[in-house]
Amino acid sequence: MSWPRLLLAFLIPSAVAWAGFRIVLPALVTRGWPVLVAWPAVASLMLLGLVIFAVFRLGREARKLGITLWARMGMKKLALTEWALYIGLTLIGLGCSFAAMKLVLPFMNALGLNVPAYMPFFLNPAIDPAVADMAVISPGLPLAGKYCLLPLIAITLLLNILAEELYFRAWILPRLSRFGAWSWMLNGVLFAFYHTFQIWLLPTLLMASLFFAFIFYKSRSIWPSLSAHLVANFLLSLVGILTLIAG
Repeated sequence: MSWPRLLLAFLIPSAVAWAGFRIVLPALVTRGWPVLVAWPAVASLMLLGLVIFAVFRLGREARKLGITLWARMGMKKLALTEWALYIGLTLIGLGCSFAAMKLVLPFMNALGLNVPAYMPFFLNPAIDPAVADMAVISPGLPLAGKYCLLPLIAITLLLNILAEELYFRAWILPRLSRFGAWSWMLNGVLFAFYHTFQIWLLPTLLMASLFFAFIFYKSRSIWPSLSAHLVANFLLSLVGILTLIAG
């Protein structure tokens, strides 16, 4: 993949996400949509498009290479010793990413960044859902008993995981072989900056992106980062939201 194609591969979805989250989302919230309904609705539509594109391109390349789509997706089986190694690296990565959260507020203050009010509470590091008022966590929509939100948010989180793993790692990273040992670092940095629509989270995004890119680069398998994503971004997030709904 040449430099122009590489940059376009990140800039186009970043521009689409910016338009969705910085133009469409606030317009919906202004029209009275609750943030926790508008955000997953907008995100799901964009992420679904990215997943479909990734699967299409991966399938096309699989046919050219004479391999299965499963193989081109990076669904390589790992031995138990490999699982132990990559789970260990994943845990270190998640720990470093969590520790980097302490840098987010100083980073925001240094650059004069703020989190728009139309963004959900879990993207705002200044909001602690354990102590924050419910009107701050979910303005315009009391969460108590709103179990119907769980499928909507679950679909969004699942699409987010599939989009990031299939498009940015399974499809793009193997195409960066011309950059040699720098390919994973390049992929990780560009993936972090793809999130321009929530640039205030750059310190923790950069840390997680580099670790996940390195693990995929070394393992040639999507399973370690996919598993970590499912646990950290899916199960834990759903449990947290379920706690707020049930509480």
